[in-house]
Amino acid sequence: MHKKLQQILEELTEISGVKFAFYESPEEYVAGTLPKEELSQELLTSMFESEEKEPASEGYIGFRIRSSEQKYLLIASGAQEAVLVPGRMAANEIQLFCDAVRKSVDKNAFAAALLAGEVPTGEIYKQATRMKLKDMTRVLFLFELAVPMEDNNALRMLSSIFADGKQELLFMQDETHLVLIKAYEKGTTPDEMKKIALSAVDTMQAELMIRTRVGYSTPKETLAELVDAKREAALALKISAIFQEHKEVSAYSRLGIARLIYELPRDLCEMFLQEVFGEKMPDQDIDEETQVTIRLFFENNLNISETARRLYLHRNTLVYRLERFEKQIGLDIRRFDDAMTFQIAMMVLAHYRNM
Repeated sequence: MHKKLQQILEELTEISGVKFAFYESPEEYVAGTLPKEELSQELLTSMFESEEKEPASEGYIGFRIRSSEQKYLLIASGAQEAVLVPGRMAANEIQLFCDAVRKSVDKNAFAAALLAGEVPTGEIYKQATRMKLKDMTRVLFLFELAVPMEDNNALRMLSSIFADGKQELLFMQDETHLVLIKAYEKGTTPDEMKKIALSAVDTMQAELMIRTRVGYSTPKETLAELVDAKREAALALKISAIFQEHKEVSAYSRLGIARLIYELPRDLCEMFLQEVFGEKMPDQDIDEETQVTIRLFFENNLNISETARRLYLHRNTLVYRLERFEKQIGLDIRRFDDAMTFQIAMMVLAHYRNM
């Protein structure tokens, strides 16, 4: 908000030649082209406390601006006859901006309450109509931040990039979770949704130095369905954290077999793991060398030559490693059936340990 106000006042000064300063209180200078040091504390206090609509004193004129219950003051420098019209025009411009910000905050507060289940069904569309929100195709993106984002300026920056439409919403759910509700045209492809998520992850890292994971829902056509969208995005985040820790973006519609495994009860997991591994349950701390070997072996579709090339190993050295691993767990992952069994078993084990 402060950055945008500064930009507006600079443009108004350039157009009119009048310098302005915007104050939230006598002590709180927000933005302006009029140096902060130029106005004394006594002058500011008297202008704020004045009953006049446009208080004037010592070559300055104040224009009152209201946002919710807060009263602000836009101060212009110069003779009254010279700055009255430019000042009123500037005050009107700032008033419109403050009203837009307030409406945006109201919309986001409504969305947060809706997702938390705090808006009764019968009230959803009454409140939405008042804020000019309507049913349309939307996707909910849930961001999980590695560290808390405490800077409101960062939130405003993200809003200007990803939620600049009147039907889009962005707010902090808590100190490490950010919700973006993005409006789309019908027929938007999954690739376009993924592109937004990846772009947001890159922006958070590049601009704010915050590592981020994102889960996103399937498209929803109504505001009432956004509660389900939130559940889907949260589940996508949770499941990817268990089975795909390295993955930064996860779509609810692309969870695949992980979704099925996540639903398995504890006793069924124990039975399956006992059947596959017996008493030789693989240790959670399989050495890093073996982990990298297995991961690349699967990424290269069980191709020994290509995996050896990627690892800068002789082919026989890789075969030795795989044979050593076979003795450890009782499965030869060079064979497709054993490789598939091992992959599923490790996912079941991750789910079991998470429980």
